[in-house]
Order: sequence, then C-alpha cells, then structure tokens
Amino acid sequence: MGLLNELEEIKRKEKEKKKELQKLKKDFYEDVTKKIDSLRVEARIYVEKMDIEKAGKIMDEIKKIEKSLDEIIALRVRKILLFTIWKDERDVKNLTKEEELLYREVKDAIERHKNMIYGREEIQQVESKIEEEVEEKKEEKVEEYVLVRVKVPSLKIALPNRDLILRKEDVLHMPKRIYEILLKSDYVEEIKL
Repeated sequence: MGLLNELEEIKRKEKEKKKELQKLKKDFYEDVTKKIDSLRVEARIYVEKMDIEKAGKIMDEIKKIEKSLDEIIALRVRKILLFTIWKDERDVKNLTKEEELLYREVKDAIERHKNMIYGREEIQQVESKIEEEVEEKKEEKVEEYVLVRVKVPSLKIALPNRDLILRKEDVLHMPKRIYEILLKSDYVEEIKL
C-alpha cells in the first residue's frame, strides 16, 4: 500500500471514530516526513535527468500526501484539544510522541488559566514569570546567519529531527557556526550582497 493510500485510510478511520484516536506508531509523523523528504530527493534526481514528467508526478503525489497529512493532523488535534478539557489523563490513549507533548502543554495552559481565574496571586506569579522569560530572551545571544551557496554535488547535514540533503548550487541561510565548519572543507561559499 502506498503512503497516500495509507494516509487516506488513517484519515477515514479518524473521521469514523469521533471520540477516540486510532493507534499510530509513536514515530508516525517522523516516518511520514522522512518518506516525503525521500520523494523530494527522488523528484530532484528526475529533474537533474531532465525527466520533468516523472518529477512532476512525484511532486503532485507529495502535494496530495501533505494535504492528507494536514487533514489527519487537524482531526487528531481537534480530538486532543477536547481530551484536555473532558477526559481524565488516564483515559487518553494512542498519542504519538508529538501529540503527547501537545496534550501536556495544552493541559498545563488550561490549569494555569483556571488558577488565574481563582486567584490574583496566581496571576501575579504568571505575569512575573512572563516578564522573566522576556528579559532572558533579550539577554540571549542572537545567532548570526550567513547566505551560502553549495559547491559540491551532494551534501548531507544531520539535524536533530531529520537529515538535510543539499545539492550543488542550492542557496540557503545557515547558522554561521555551521557555515564555518563546512567552509573548512570547501563545501560552501558565502554569497555577499
């Protein structure tokens, strides 16, 4: 079964079961985005081979996959938001790791909101915490970025969430510290405007 068919089946089941989430792998979203990235690489290869028709078909498939994934996300987020209000935490099941984080953040925000309603002291604590966070962000060092052009045929950069694959002549902004590492191996060059 292709990725698009798999997503459409998941979407159909999410619509059928309005009050529960169907079980997905914990890494569901990560797996889907990796497959999308792989399709993008495949499309780029066809473009380089000047087979625009095959590249176009793959890009159309990617658009359909992303649309289907967006619909799944919307259906599941709606349910998760309702769970944070109406369900006991022990009854919430079948969350992916990203959805668990969303659930906890929303649940915490709702709890803070209730605390603010019930007492001014909590409001003052939240206000002072927000002020502290604003001050910390002001003090944080702003990371510098550099506009670069890739010089090598293919360049793979490992990121925390996924790998980034760059091709010759790609142009992008990247953190200066990463640029300096890649510059030493003559993989990139700075574009000065």
